[in-house]
Amino acid sequence: MCLRWLENIEAALEEYELKDSGTLRINGFPQLRVNRFLASMGDRATSQNAYAEWLEQMRQLDAMSKKLEIANLPASSMQHLVSKIPEGNSLEQALEYCSKRLNKHSLHALGHKKILLELAKVTDAYQSWKRVSGLYLLTRYAAALGIEQLHRKQDASFKIPLPELPLQGKLTRYSPLHKDHLTPERIAAMLRLAYNNPLAIPQLTSLQLQRLLEHFAPIWEIDTRNDTDKIGAVGLDGDGQPWINIRQPAVYVAHGYARWRDKVLLQLIYQIWLPAREKTGMLDLYGGPLDSVIWRVTLNLEGAPIAFDSIHGCGCYYMLFPGPGYRAIPPKDGAEPVLSPKSLATFRPGHRLLLRLQNRTHYLQQVSLVYDHDETATLSYVLLDSGQLRSLPMPGGGKRSLFGKDGIIDASERTERFLLWPYGVASPGAMRQWGTHAIAFIGRRHFDDPFLLENLLDTE
Repeated sequence: MCLRWLENIEAALEEYELKDSGTLRINGFPQLRVNRFLASMGDRATSQNAYAEWLEQMRQLDAMSKKLEIANLPASSMQHLVSKIPEGNSLEQALEYCSKRLNKHSLHALGHKKILLELAKVTDAYQSWKRVSGLYLLTRYAAALGIEQLHRKQDASFKIPLPELPLQGKLTRYSPLHKDHLTPERIAAMLRLAYNNPLAIPQLTSLQLQRLLEHFAPIWEIDTRNDTDKIGAVGLDGDGQPWINIRQPAVYVAHGYARWRDKVLLQLIYQIWLPAREKTGMLDLYGGPLDSVIWRVTLNLEGAPIAFDSIHGCGCYYMLFPGPGYRAIPPKDGAEPVLSPKSLATFRPGHRLLLRLQNRTHYLQQVSLVYDHDETATLSYVLLDSGQLRSLPMPGGGKRSLFGKDGIIDASERTERFLLWPYGVASPGAMRQWGTHAIAFIGRRHFDDPFLLENLLDTE
């Protein structure tokens, strides 16, 4: 009964094209989903306890995603699913009961582990047919030249002290509303306990995670010419199109994991949204509605940052900033070079990283450690769960994901897609969902690849 009910949910989501593309379903196991990190952890599922933990992590990923997808169903379809629940008093209770029951079966069923190890894979975010038809082997040389020129331009700003960076508008500074600072000892103690599980994945309570996100939350400083340079909360209008409420500054947060020298490291993710990258004219290929910048912090086992990295919401403009004791190295896979403008200093008590963004392009221009309680006028931002973006309320009722079924926000498409399509990235320049960020035009590279830093970073 549970298997049939979950398959009916999958069918309803398929009918209304509500299946989320940020995670991958596993055929024959409707209670499980996988992402790049959990796919990589199959090699640790050697003991029965480790295998059970791997199943549970995939089950929780599915439960979180399915809850958001079901919330986007029409009311009539949702009522039908509720009327058929096999166990419990609510849809959520039934989902937990059934998914755990199927997991228990998979834990002991002969052959299931072998099947899952084969199926729990995530395909890359590149479209190979475009590379073949676009003569990628030749066009990549043009891309290499363009990337080199862009890197030189972006790197130049990091050689200018923060107070001397040129301005075209007025500086607007956004700092976190809750200025929670933790001691290094408290962070280390928190993480030490979090690793106590069969897969050694740092599992924190929601409160602990919130405190870490507040502690490492950066200050955003933007050269502001007009409203397109202001951050805000994401909403949908009556036609289901996205808009940014700049009267409510917000930063969307999530967490993930990296694999580093046989250890699993916690990653804290911060994302801002802006109304647009303002176009300079008809020939501007890169401007258009919506823009976004993502900042990520990777912590070692004691909770000290080993690296910071950043992309825009399109997967473009990847930058790497090694932490104390680490250095950037040429990519081991020989793919696209990485811009690493500077290393960052050790966090000091009462200080916070400041990220300076350029007007219009919202390029990251400088990163500096500043005193958290200086007298500079600031606007306060709130931290919001990134999961909200996958189920936003509509003005007329109901909910809808910000992202399309391919993970891309169609309203944010850029003209550059007609120029850059031979490199195999779907709709280059468009904003997209976590899990679908291809971050290189030469080679294949993903922002959520758990081995990304192993390929780009080394100790000094």
